[in-house]
Amino acid sequence: MATTILLIRHGETAWNRGKIFRGVYDIPLNENGCTQARQLAKALASRRIDNAYSSPLSRAKRTAQIVLESHEIEAIVHEGLKDFNYGQWTGLEDEVVARRWPEEHNCWIATPHAIRPPGGETLREVFDRAFDVVEEIAQKHDGQTVAIFAHRVVNKLLVLGMLTLELERFPFIRQDNCCFNEFEWTEKGCVVINLNDTSHLRQAGIDLLKADF
Repeated sequence: MATTILLIRHGETAWNRGKIFRGVYDIPLNENGCTQARQLAKALASRRIDNAYSSPLSRAKRTAQIVLESHEIEAIVHEGLKDFNYGQWTGLEDEVVARRWPEEHNCWIATPHAIRPPGGETLREVFDRAFDVVEEIAQKHDGQTVAIFAHRVVNKLLVLGMLTLELERFPFIRQDNCCFNEFEWTEKGCVVINLNDTSHLRQAGIDLLKADF
């Protein structure tokens, strides 16, 4: 059998809008982020969701709470889904990081798989922990539909893994706020059904940031 994975990015935060590196800092959803989550809840209301997992950070947990309310289930918190640790960049605007660490910032834009932000993680480290979590979830919930609520970097890495693409392709994957992706996890590999779907937001006229941040 196959496990259906609904991979969801959390709603917008003030730091998304301000292009501030979030990482492991627990910044909550802003008002627009809550509106996005409610619209996603409507879009998924008729979908079967048997189980759910979330990053421990409140922006992901709150998105999960809103989306899962009509399904009468709660997301299980898993540390392995926690966001990328930006180290000393955490809490700083993108332009500030570019000014203070120009070489490292250029590397993050062009070849992010090849850099470790000062005091932070590498994409490989995050990929290894997050993909192990999803593999464990898929095997545990064979034949079920599972929603996973995580973050931009984590989701991009998971999408790469399920598409069997190298981490060098990280800049070429988008994960907008409150998007959802759908995969069927099978013994032979993952079948892609949907990627970075934000049609529920666009059709409702809900504000969606154009920047991939």
